[in-house]
This record gives sequence, structure tokens and C-alpha cells, in this order.
Amino acid sequence: MKRFILNIIKVRLGYILFSFLGMMLLFASCHNEPIVLNPLTSLNIELHKKVVTDGIASKIEISEFDAIVSVAYSDDTVPYQCHFIAADNTSELYIYDFKHSDIVYAAINIPFKVLVDVVAEENNLHGESEIYIIDDSPIAITVILDINSTAPQEQKPYIDLGLPSGLLWATCNLGATSPEGYGNYYAWAETTIKQVYDWDSYQYYSNSSGITKYTYYDGLGYLETSDDAATVNMGTNWRIPSLDDFDELQSNCDIKWMSVNGVNGYKFTGPNGNSIFMPASGGRSGERLIDSGSCGFYWLDRHVYYDINYAYGFLLDSTTVTETNYYRMYGQTIRPVYNGR
Repeated sequence: MKRFILNIIKVRLGYILFSFLGMMLLFASCHNEPIVLNPLTSLNIELHKKVVTDGIASKIEISEFDAIVSVAYSDDTVPYQCHFIAADNTSELYIYDFKHSDIVYAAINIPFKVLVDVVAEENNLHGESEIYIIDDSPIAITVILDINSTAPQEQKPYIDLGLPSGLLWATCNLGATSPEGYGNYYAWAETTIKQVYDWDSYQYYSNSSGITKYTYYDGLGYLETSDDAATVNMGTNWRIPSLDDFDELQSNCDIKWMSVNGVNGYKFTGPNGNSIFMPASGGRSGERLIDSGSCGFYWLDRHVYYDINYAYGFLLDSTTVTETNYYRMYGQTIRPVYNGR
């Protein structure tokens, strides 16, 4: 029988200042002090992943993989989509593929965590390490991924809450690996994540003509499957919920604001006693993550007819769970629903 043993990722971050090249970025902290952001010039992962069969350990061959590398400060988390490729056929070192990755930025003299989320060999791996950079010296950190010593029990990606329609809600946000995980952020009608969320980067916006799809003229009020992030990323049985889906969830569940593993959000307990947890995941505007821990902004599947710049969603905060609407270009989380069994 196969079993997974300890997985260790060593992330080596080489950190070089580029002030003389004008490569520095500035942003404001919660104290409104300017903070210098600089690009990480080296981001390599050493992945040790082994499987034991009949007492014999053998290396699993992985030539490349994608990872979400997040730089998490006390009040802000910035995710980056990164791609890593094997350095050679014999080592377990994976090289940060700059051509197919976001540029990862971090700050000097401010404590932060580097969070690494990897999907490799159909396993969701997560690890993190606290870092404090005080100069431009290379930093070596080790992120330990705690994998069960035996094969994990299969966990369904959805929960039956006993709702009248029989609709099943996803266990986690789209892109998350745990119920309290924030997951990925998407602009409405976009299916991939990005670094900047504004009108200039929105795929269905033109400076000359404004909104170019889902308008007054094309008759499209609801997301097509090609623009549904849940369908595109999870399969044909998954979709972004509708207004009716949200109303059914809200009307038939006991709803309680609480904290799970230090993450604020709402627990929805259905008529059959089963429950889901939705985190207060905040949202993305420009390059910033805002209101995480205090609010959750989630997309629904239709735009606002009387103002096509907006689309419907729902809001979670400590006092309310309510339907609302947002500018389409904002980056927000998605809790998918499942139509098949």
C-alpha cells in the first residue's frame, strides 16, 4: 500500500535592491507610512516528495508545477501566480520560471509570511514560513508541508445542506484548499487570476466604448459557461451561484458569525445539520487586498440590468449577510455550487 511521507519545500529567496534602476514600488501601510517593495530575484523550490510501496521508497517524478506564492503581511496578502520547472532530471530543485510567472515583490524591515500552495500529483500542498528581511542578503527558508502518513480519506468537494432544491454548495472557495481559505480572486466574467484589478485590466472593457459584453444590446444578462470561473476551473457540473441560490441558502440556513482557525466568517448550517463556512475574504482593488478578516465579497452570476458596470454578489460582515452589487472589475471570491451527483 502506498503512503505519503513528510514533504519539505525549501524556498530560497534571493533579495536584491533595484533602487538605482527605478524598480522600487511604494504602497501605504495601515499607518500610512511609505513602504518600499522590491522584486525577489531568486525564488527556487526544493521539493522532496516520496511514496513508499512495500517498504521501498521511490521518488515521484514531477517535471513542472504551478504554485500560488503569497506574501502575507499583518493587514494585507498579495498572491502571485508562479510556475516552476525542474532544474534537471536528477535533482529535486525547481527553478522559478520568470517568463511564465508573476514578479514577486516583498518589503524590507517588515515581518511577513511567504505562503506556498502547490498542486502536484493530484495533491494540494500548503506551507508557510515567517520572514524578516533586514538587508539585501539572500534568504533561505524551509516550508514544511504536513501530509498524513497514510493516504488521506477522500473528501467530497461539496456539502449537502438539505436545501429544498437539492443544490450542493462547495466545501471551499474557488482556489482554496480548506473551508477557511480565501481562495482566488476574480473579476466578474473573468476566469483567471491576475495582479491588478481595475478597468484597464478588465477583459470586457474598452476605454473608447466602455463595457463590451453583457450589455444592454447583446441580451446577455447571465454568465455564459465560458465566462464562469467555477465552470472553467472545476468542470461542467460547477457554476457560480445565482441570486435564487443565494436566497435559498440565506432563507433555509442558520447563520452564525464565528472564527475558524483564526479566520472570521459565517457558518451556514442547513436543515439537515450539515454546514459550510465562508470566510471574510475581503476583495481586491488595484493591487491591494482590502477588508480581509472583516468582510467577504462574493460574486453571483448576473449583471445589474439598470447599470451594466455592476454585477450582483453578496456581502458578509459581522452584522449581516446580504445581496448587493459591485463594479465588475473588482477582484472577489467565489463559492461554487454543484449541479451533479
